[in-house]
Amino acid sequence: MSWVKINGFTYVEARQVKKSQPNYFLLLVSTCQLTFGPTDIYATSGSHAQQFVASDFNGDGLSDLAVGTNAFSTASDVFLANENGTFGRRMTYAVVDANALEWLTVADFNNDNHQDIFIMIYGENNSVGILFGNSSGIFGAMIILPIVLSYVNSPCSIASDLNGDGHIDIVFTKSSTPCSMAILLGYGNGTFAAETILPIGHDGCVLSIAIADFNNDDHQDIAVTIDIDFYVAILLGYSNGSFKTPMTFSTGIYSFSYSMDVSDFNGDGYLDIIVANQGNYNIGVLLGKGDGSFRTQITTMIEHTNLVSQFAIGDFNGDGKMDVAGVWDVWSSVRLLSSSPTFVTVLVGYGNGSFGQQMIFPTGLASADYVITNDFNGDHRLDLAIGNFFGGNIKFVMLGI
Repeated sequence: MSWVKINGFTYVEARQVKKSQPNYFLLLVSTCQLTFGPTDIYATSGSHAQQFVASDFNGDGLSDLAVGTNAFSTASDVFLANENGTFGRRMTYAVVDANALEWLTVADFNNDNHQDIFIMIYGENNSVGILFGNSSGIFGAMIILPIVLSYVNSPCSIASDLNGDGHIDIVFTKSSTPCSMAILLGYGNGTFAAETILPIGHDGCVLSIAIADFNNDDHQDIAVTIDIDFYVAILLGYSNGSFKTPMTFSTGIYSFSYSMDVSDFNGDGYLDIIVANQGNYNIGVLLGKGDGSFRTQITTMIEHTNLVSQFAIGDFNGDGKMDVAGVWDVWSSVRLLSSSPTFVTVLVGYGNGSFGQQMIFPTGLASADYVITNDFNGDHRLDLAIGNFFGGNIKFVMLGI
């Protein structure tokens, strides 16, 4: 595969990396500002990768990886990080009664100060489960929770303390028909209260969920994009795990928003929302007013040949302003242009909710489907991890920026 090395904002070099191995991910780490570093390759246990997360699983201060795999192996692969930005051997944890592992969320669900993994699975019984971790980054057998999932177009879950009791709770997509999400309030011992189902949007929806305090009342709120309704819904929290009637904010007609994140994009101290509007080929930012409401969306157009459907946000060039790194996932590629090449797209933030120079990095991958950012080698520069799911290959690419 080809990668373009950049110095500043100028394309200056392309390099080749092995592409003959079917099941692996690649590691590139930062060497200088906005420059790709050397690569390492790691085998994974499956032939499809749905999603992955970074966290410190063994308490050594380094960012490890948990990878959800499907097909030949429906499992969660865990890679513990070394101090030099590489990863150790793979540890694979089977997911029971599953044809597909759809989503991972990491948090300490039993208050033992070790990170656990919440998993959404589809199989004989569509359900959710937890892998409980220990201080060495080792996980026990998955515990299935008494939850039944309906089919959802876009599995998603997120963890936070929604009712202020010091225990981690979970919000997850419940069903696409009827469109709904569900809340599990945690007891702090790895068990949960009966789920609360929140109907939202129209049937057939694709949802993306974020949790934050949007009105500065020290209570957690929920933001959810609803693609077929072309808006973001804000549910302000009451601090007891219940929420007010949703307020909605338009993402534009035919926007079909696909993913979402939260940060302060204009430096005013209030949280804003960013969405990938794949239907309109733009990135949209809703600037928060600090009271739970948002201003009219600001949009930055994306080239039609490199639609952004998933993204990660961070200050990639060190100027104190939030930037965006996005990929075009396989499902969007199949829907719109199956033969399209895949890219990593980086947009540099102006600090006012809009973005300037758009840098396009051809990956040479069959697909580039999911992206996260973290400092994987401890050099105080953000790196990217990019997952590839298509054609029987799994590749995770970490790009030093």
